[in-house]
Amino acid sequence: MKDPIETLKLALQNEKKAREKAEAILLHRTSELLEVQEALKKKTIEFDGVFQNILDSFILMDIMGNVIKMNDAAVKLFGYNIKNEDFNVLNIIYKDDFEYAMNSFAKLIEDGSFENYEARVYTKTKEVKWVQINSSLIYNEEGRIIAAQGIVRDITQAKKDTTVFDEQQEQLTAIVDNSLAGIVLAQDRKIVKTNRAFQKFTQQTEEELFGVPVEDLSYEEAHEESRMYYDQMVSGEIDRYDLTEKYKRKDGTYFLSKTNVSAIRDASGSIKYQLAFVQDITEKHKRRLMLNTLNNLTRSFIGKLNIHDIAWEIANVIARDLEFEDCVVYLVNKENKVLEQIAGYGAKVDENKEIIDKIFIPFGKGIVGHVAETGKAELIHDTSNDDRYVIDDKRRYSEITVPIIVGGEVIGVIDSENSAKKFFTKQHLRLLKNVADLVSIQLTNAANLERTIEAESQNKELLENLQRSNKELQDFAHIVSHDLKSPLRSINALISWFQEDYEEVLDDDATETFDKLNNKLEQMDALIDGILRYSSVSDKNVITVQSVNVQEVLEDIQTILYIPEHIKFIYPEELPIIQADKTRIKQVFQNLISNAINYVDKEEGKIEVTFEEHKNFWKFSVEDNGVGIAKNYHDKIFKIFQTLNEKGKSTGIGLSIVKKIIELYSGEIYVESEEGEGTKFFFTIKK
Repeated sequence: MKDPIETLKLALQNEKKAREKAEAILLHRTSELLEVQEALKKKTIEFDGVFQNILDSFILMDIMGNVIKMNDAAVKLFGYNIKNEDFNVLNIIYKDDFEYAMNSFAKLIEDGSFENYEARVYTKTKEVKWVQINSSLIYNEEGRIIAAQGIVRDITQAKKDTTVFDEQQEQLTAIVDNSLAGIVLAQDRKIVKTNRAFQKFTQQTEEELFGVPVEDLSYEEAHEESRMYYDQMVSGEIDRYDLTEKYKRKDGTYFLSKTNVSAIRDASGSIKYQLAFVQDITEKHKRRLMLNTLNNLTRSFIGKLNIHDIAWEIANVIARDLEFEDCVVYLVNKENKVLEQIAGYGAKVDENKEIIDKIFIPFGKGIVGHVAETGKAELIHDTSNDDRYVIDDKRRYSEITVPIIVGGEVIGVIDSENSAKKFFTKQHLRLLKNVADLVSIQLTNAANLERTIEAESQNKELLENLQRSNKELQDFAHIVSHDLKSPLRSINALISWFQEDYEEVLDDDATETFDKLNNKLEQMDALIDGILRYSSVSDKNVITVQSVNVQEVLEDIQTILYIPEHIKFIYPEELPIIQADKTRIKQVFQNLISNAINYVDKEEGKIEVTFEEHKNFWKFSVEDNGVGIAKNYHDKIFKIFQTLNEKGKSTGIGLSIVKKIIELYSGEIYVESEEGEGTKFFFTIKK
């Protein structure tokens, strides 16, 4: 067994050696620490002067993230003051940016510096700030990393401004791209930017349009005017101008535009860009042309009584007004079952207005022959896909064909072709259908007039009466045909177009309303035709006599006229059956009742029809509680074209028609009225 004393000595020796070794290590570490402290002290002294002059935040930290030094701007930004508290940058990193921060710190250690590092941080009050940091490492003389320094810039407001700017730019881009108007930005009249609408208008992409001179997209006819305005803009005379011009599409077609051009100038006043807003007004222009064409044809039909004269008007007016390449009208020859060309735009004609080298098409052959056979209009967008198409001088890719139907039978066909595909539209089809309806009505009226004239020629006394009243009747017929039928057809066409355009959004009530409106237009048309027939006779010897139920007449009038709810319309339950022409008797009552409606000014209005039976005649009255008529006007109101209210709806024709009809039946009409006390018309009809 060893001596305890020896063992203790050995232990003391080992402990001494261990302590000496530990002291040596501690001395070495202390030396290193002093070196670091000395280096940091030296660097700190160097930076002290810099800190005071830096506007941005500046921090100095050790490699563990502890802030050793910070200037006043950093204290203000972060809210920490290392004189009073510890501050470690790891504790202020925004939670969602922590991974990004660690990767950036690793890059700093690897590369020795980084620039424009952007991230979010928390301040002492937990406010989130965006900062931009430029940082670099600090090394001692041996090349070891002893600290890191960084300039920290608060970019929170800049970030907000950028976000707002980006949002506004996105909004502006969305507005521009989704604008229905085409938008073009040009520099020196060369395109640099376009929106989707303009690209759609021209059928070209933004890349295809870039750098293209504006004049290359428009037709030559507008170039001179456009250059004149541009020169005035460059000289400073104007800052904007408007121009209507045609623009070319990629497929060779064009669209009509209304273009507004504005100057964007720099600080010196020189033009930097031209900004153009382009509206496609092609459809609006076409609709206006179509309505004008319909009105022109309605006017041109007046006085024309045969299909040949009407056909020439159709071919020339349609082709001229709508800029069609051609328009041909065919007449059905039932005996030979062929269609004969009787009119054509640009066709060669002789001195007798007869077509040279007429075209004859058999029933069922070609699109024209097929329409004549079926009685149904057709719109062909590409004839190369239609086996029925027959090539004449050359193939034309668009064709529109509409039958003219009279009395349920096809008597003719209107046909147009065009070299471009998809040239004709549904609007063109509607127009030609309306034209065909006009022709049908005109020919029907002509046939009725011919029969009337034939009947009139058999009566010498009638001819003498017609000669005496010829001037008055001509004026009357012109007023009815032109001033009434022309706008009536335009209204009918507009209603038809509106129904087709908005078919998907019209509910049942709206559809029913339009049907009622169309029904009233048809009734109005029938009434006008009745008036025209009446204007062709003026003698009692040729008037029509039939049994007329006056109650049915008044019931019909209630469906034709709009009687406001505040006006009571009263008539006896049992009314007589008289011998007369129903159309003329309806005209008498309708004019008197309509007149009463227009002049009832009371909150509780009343219109009352009464009658008395006498030995040789019936006596009727129509009474209202309206404004009344001064006595000095009692005779004037029965004269044609005389009206009491120049601003009212009256044409001055109604009461003159009533008086004339009553006189045809050997009756008389007169009025009893005081101004402000209502009006009562009396008239008699011989039994």
